[in-house]
Order: sequence, then structure tokens, then C-alpha cells
Amino acid sequence: MKVSLFIFILSSGMFLVTHHELKAQKNSEAVGLEIETDPLAYFLSGYSFHLAYTFKHIRASMGVFGIEQPGFFLGNEKLAVFSSGYDLKADYLFGNLRGLFLGVQMTYGKETIELKNGQAREENNGFTYGIRSGYRIMLGKKDKQFKGLYVIPWIALMHAPGAKPVQVGPEEYRPAAWIPFPTVHIGYRF
Repeated sequence: MKVSLFIFILSSGMFLVTHHELKAQKNSEAVGLEIETDPLAYFLSGYSFHLAYTFKHIRASMGVFGIEQPGFFLGNEKLAVFSSGYDLKADYLFGNLRGLFLGVQMTYGKETIELKNGQAREENNGFTYGIRSGYRIMLGKKDKQFKGLYVIPWIALMHAPGAKPVQVGPEEYRPAAWIPFPTVHIGYRF
């Protein structure tokens, strides 16, 4: 129920802000809809889908994701962790839709932690927030408002204020309070 309410609030807020900005926007050059994914998520036995609106120098997006965390990241070879959740991002675009950006991100996530032998399983839920920056490489032409494919390498530094150890059978899982997250998204601008 909490996750559904969170999604509803994020969706409603993004719609209202976007609707207002789209109506107020006289120059439609910087207004657009984008969809994107994180190929790394699929490589890590997960999924990723994000929807974004751009207006003027602002980009707002929301998405869903899931990944199986790599073993070297966990620090405990007896555990398997699947992280999934929803996120909301807002970025300031320094260029005209392409180039450097700086933004903020808020995520509600769930970690499913289990012993690899399947004898114990626990869940860890909570919010993280952080800052992010990257570079938008737009493959479309400027005179066509950069419509088409794009690539965005970016990195975030996320903070999990409620990070606490979780006991899973005889093993302990210690989530990080600060998480650097580098990745590359591939998308399409309409």
C-alpha cells in the first residue's frame, strides 16, 4: 500500500508540473518525452524502464528498476540480494538538451536478501536520496529537437539514512549508508 501511494503521489506531481510547464511553454524546442533503460540492469538479471519529460532546462523522470547485486559488492558470499524499486529524478540541463547535467534523485527500494542455499530470506525497504551528474549524448539532429536515440553516462551518490544490518539466518547483511552508482542509460526522445 505504501509503495502504491508513493507511485501515485510521484505520478500526480510529475503530471501537474509537466502539464503546467507545457501549457506555459511558448518555445516548444525544449519540450519532449523520453523513454530509456539501463542495459546494465538486464546484464545483472534485472529490469529497467524510465519515462521522462524535458521542458526548458529541466528534465523530470520516474522509473522502475531491479537488479541482482553482484557478489563482490555484497561482502558476504553466502548471500544473494535482489534490489528493486521506484525512482524520481529531476535534472538541470546546462546545454540545450545535450551535454552536462546535474540533478537530484529519490528512490523507494526493496532489497530481498536470502541465503544462497534458500534456507532463510528477509526484506529491507526504505528511501534513498542523492545527487547525480552525467552527460547527455544526443544522436538526433538539433534542427529536429534531438529526436531519436541518445546515450547518458552518469553517476549518482545515494544516501540510505535508515541503513541497518539485517540478520538472515546465521548470516548478517550490512547495507551501505552511502552508495556510489555509475551507469549508462540508453533512450529515445520523441
